[in-house]
Amino acid sequence: MKPLRTLAAAITAASASLAYAGEAVFYVTADGQPASNLAISIDGQKKLVGKNGFVSFDLDGGNYFVELTEFGEWVGELEFNAKKNENAEIQVEMIAGEAVSEINVYAPGQEQTPAVGKISGTLESDETGGGVSGARISLEGTEFATITDNNGYYELEVPRGEYTLSISDPNYGKRDVKNIRVMANVATAVNMSMSLSGDGVIEEVVAVGSYIPSTATAQERDSSAVLDAIGSEQFARFGDSSAASALKRVAGVSVVGGQYAVVRGLQGRYISSTLNGSLMPSTDPMRRDVPLDLFPSSILGGIEIQKSYTPDLPGDTTGGAIRMTTKALPDEYTSKLKVSTGLNTRTTGSKVAGYEGGGNDYLGIDDGSRDMPSSVDSATNGGQEAINICSDPTACLSQSQAAELGKAFDRNYSLKEKTAGPDVGISYGFGDRLEESGVGYYGSIQYKDETRARHDATKGNHDYERTKRNVDLSGYFVFGQEDDQGNQWLSKSVLLRKTDDTAKVSVGEDNEGTEIEEYTFQWVERQFLSQQFSAAMFLGDEHKLEARAGISQTKRDEPDRRSYQYRNGTVFPATLERRYSELTETSVDAGLDYTFDYMVSDRLNLKIKTGVMTSNKERDVELARFGIRQSGNVSGDLDDVLVPENFDNGTFTLQVNTTGTDSYEAKESMLASYLSAELDIDGEYVFLAGARLEDANQELIYPSAPENDNELDSSELLPAMSVTWKPVEEWQFRFGYSNTLSRPGLTERSSSQQYDPETDDEIFGNPDLEISRITNLDLRAEYYMSEDESISLALFNKNIDKPIEKTVPDGSGSALDGFTYQNADSATINGVELDFRKNVIDTNSFSGFLSGNIAWVDSEVSLTGRAAELELNSSRALQGQSNLLGNLQFGLDHFESGQSFTLLANYFDERIDKVT
Repeated sequence: MKPLRTLAAAITAASASLAYAGEAVFYVTADGQPASNLAISIDGQKKLVGKNGFVSFDLDGGNYFVELTEFGEWVGELEFNAKKNENAEIQVEMIAGEAVSEINVYAPGQEQTPAVGKISGTLESDETGGGVSGARISLEGTEFATITDNNGYYELEVPRGEYTLSISDPNYGKRDVKNIRVMANVATAVNMSMSLSGDGVIEEVVAVGSYIPSTATAQERDSSAVLDAIGSEQFARFGDSSAASALKRVAGVSVVGGQYAVVRGLQGRYISSTLNGSLMPSTDPMRRDVPLDLFPSSILGGIEIQKSYTPDLPGDTTGGAIRMTTKALPDEYTSKLKVSTGLNTRTTGSKVAGYEGGGNDYLGIDDGSRDMPSSVDSATNGGQEAINICSDPTACLSQSQAAELGKAFDRNYSLKEKTAGPDVGISYGFGDRLEESGVGYYGSIQYKDETRARHDATKGNHDYERTKRNVDLSGYFVFGQEDDQGNQWLSKSVLLRKTDDTAKVSVGEDNEGTEIEEYTFQWVERQFLSQQFSAAMFLGDEHKLEARAGISQTKRDEPDRRSYQYRNGTVFPATLERRYSELTETSVDAGLDYTFDYMVSDRLNLKIKTGVMTSNKERDVELARFGIRQSGNVSGDLDDVLVPENFDNGTFTLQVNTTGTDSYEAKESMLASYLSAELDIDGEYVFLAGARLEDANQELIYPSAPENDNELDSSELLPAMSVTWKPVEEWQFRFGYSNTLSRPGLTERSSSQQYDPETDDEIFGNPDLEISRITNLDLRAEYYMSEDESISLALFNKNIDKPIEKTVPDGSGSALDGFTYQNADSATINGVELDFRKNVIDTNSFSGFLSGNIAWVDSEVSLTGRAAELELNSSRALQGQSNLLGNLQFGLDHFESGQSFTLLANYFDERIDKVT
């Protein structure tokens, strides 16, 4: 360190020590270790020595007599003289049961060469059990700082005094440990552990005063918002395969269809999802939220679910924000191969429904056998133009040419029994960190193949059987550098693929008593590809700048979906539909965040945060549908009747069923800025206030039906405020108020007629949909029994003006079989959440915990006018909302064998899927 910098730091530290003039600090040791079983008396004042060996007294100036006792027995005494503006440092060493002391009296700020001591320790990761390398350790208000080494060890030599130690790491967050006392020629040890999720603590081994735990408990504890956190170690402990399965354990959260989250009774339109801070495109043409089963736990470093709104979040964060982060650079060299297998007693080895697929199905990649025939593609412009038959070869096709198009499709319609194999999985992770340069990398690849079947199920008044084979392929790679100042530059690449191969059969009677057998064969490939760049830079101790930019693309490819029916045992070729659809959505976004964290005085800390973000999404949907026109009677299976001769003789003719609005283009852009200020008063009161300004635009374009084009512009100012009260260290209470919104989805505002790709429900868009505006109130009480034991009770209320709901269309005939979207009059949501974690076993061989949560959510949508008439109700619950949700976890660890046992239970009530 340069001499000038050393002098400046010493002056700073000495000036800080002026606040503690007139103080006597004792440090008592025995055999070189802190002694905590002694009492010290000064002029009638008696205090016990803390477990860290320190105790302090205020001085008025004069002569002082000190007596030391152990369990009431005298062990030593001493005297010293100190003026009112002087401090005294007394080091006491217990030797053979007697106290030997060294006294040093000094006037703070008047020493020519301030005496120095040392702060040192180790920062450990709760997830790995090893050291956290590359974390920045600094002393607030000074220029003293260092970086932890590969083992997580750090060491600072500083002038004596009292300090606040700050720990900052891009992955583990930022935490402070206050009131660290440094004495001359004494090494003060501060050992800490930090968690990605918040289940660890900052534990001071030797330090003075209180400390702030950095856990996940601490993430929730220190946040200005209502927050729940899930770390990578919890993924492993609870066997979570994806983000979707992990979220089910969070209070007030359920997952619909194994893919989409419902938070506090609110579905995807009220939830924002980010990956490493970036907004994500969707793979579902009918939804705006992201299917969370796409994100395997093997690449995730943690998930935060923030349930109350703050200005740095997207404006549609009403139910909550799901913030996922991928794994960061490793602390050291790692190479891990994992192979797994499993079985389901109901499915594995049993006969399940299936059909003839392609040669690469085990990879989740179609080999081309499901592609649209090239001749049909050419003749119909990809299924967008009708097949016209006439005698003029220049104007249309001849009967024989049309017959050739019908014969071009394979006749693969038979349901075939297959034997379900066992689940298999393989993953490999690798990485390293170069200590000298701070450059590191980490990569992982994963393959999974699972089969699930529903046997003898019912759906309405139909018997139902479904077999679904899931094949997952994922790859992840992060590369970057962290310098000695804690600055970080990262590149993260993600490729996720999930393929569902489904065979379904449904048998039952319709309303007219006709027996209907319906068969569906469906192959869906979903892919998420993302490249992200991020930087975090510390500009001194008070300023932090974070920048990010990324491009992401999602694809949903559904080639040759086949469905058809038998009626009263006879095949109906006219019900056959072969569908080819592809959705591609590209998202480009960037953001810049600046944080100014300033200690105004000993009692006041001010944090100002501001930032801007921009997001641009482009969606392209191509859909082609083909059916059969029949002109004669036939009997037999579909494979037997759709033979070439029946196309040649005109019994069957291929027809294009695609409508002008089946394919479309969409654009969505957003520009947002925000500003918030957080004031911490003496660590007891924390006030936050701020606002976000969002300008957004949606545009829907139909190349084949331009009259249905649609556009929506909006500009919204969204305020938020909160206050947190911490009367004592164990308790804290928080209250929040905010305004948020919910914009209609791209296709919801379309005037087109569409079909849900999963259910085949007919969907009628509504171009008159308006933006919903929401007022949010949050109240939570939290009690912390220990570093990893807590209980919390949360109350919330949300009032939604003009909520958007799926409902019955105002029409007749076939329209009544479909659905549309309408703005209801209003909606109210009230809820209670109880969350707890308690250690219940603590022996030399075992430790165990019990944790869980329960949530009660009550919602009511007010219906008026035509909506009330069509639904035959003036009110009902929100769609997707369960009244009661619950989770329970019991964990048991055996120290000697290293084995862990975990029992999980999850419950959710009935919920409205759709209104009929």
